[in-house]
Amino acid sequence: MSSPTINNPPRLHNQVHLLLEYIENEGLNPGDRLASERELAKKLGISRPSLREAIQVLQVQGRLVVKHGIGVFLLDDVAGEKLRDSLKAAQHNIEELFQMREILEAPAVEWAAERRTESQLIAMKEAAEALNSAVSEPSVDFDKVRRLDMQFHLTIVKSAQNRFLNQTLGTLQEVMYQSMDNTLKLPGRIQSSELEHGLILDAIEQQDPLTARLMIIQHIHNARDAWFKYLRKQDQ
Repeated sequence: MSSPTINNPPRLHNQVHLLLEYIENEGLNPGDRLASERELAKKLGISRPSLREAIQVLQVQGRLVVKHGIGVFLLDDVAGEKLRDSLKAAQHNIEELFQMREILEAPAVEWAAERRTESQLIAMKEAAEALNSAVSEPSVDFDKVRRLDMQFHLTIVKSAQNRFLNQTLGTLQEVMYQSMDNTLKLPGRIQSSELEHGLILDAIEQQDPLTARLMIIQHIHNARDAWFKYLRKQDQ
């Protein structure tokens, strides 16, 4: 099987940065509504689909809420900002970040298996299908894959019904954003990750918290091992 071709579209994080700059420059406060999609896309100089993707990222991170038929509103993310700044300032090594992810995400997945509703299960399956579809494209857009990977994991965490975990893991995923990109580009890793996601989702669907916990821990360990494999290749 040939390796997927890597696209180089405008990076999603630049679009997110533009949107965050707009929020700051406009002096918006929690509860304030953003401009309409058409007006906001024009102000930022990006397409409306690109704007929707940026809004989706900030929605997953708990910074924005979309009220259909009404608009997009700013949420209070003071705690998330403090944690994000702390993680970046401390310059944690990647091993520590993987350890932190395991400590937080293992119980979150376990609780998701115990507490998930049928509608939440459908949302998880839809997130997995969107990710698998992006992975299967002849020319893989890795920026899109990273966003969908993060969304899949955070959709599961949301089903654990713990707002602190949801916000904290969203921030951690953001800090680890670059490492995820690098590891997914390793030959075979993107296919292995897809299989691991399926096993996690199966355990949640069967409401088997122990298996779900074991599967997410294995998934995180495999991602960590892929990262160190990437580092070894860089040193050669």
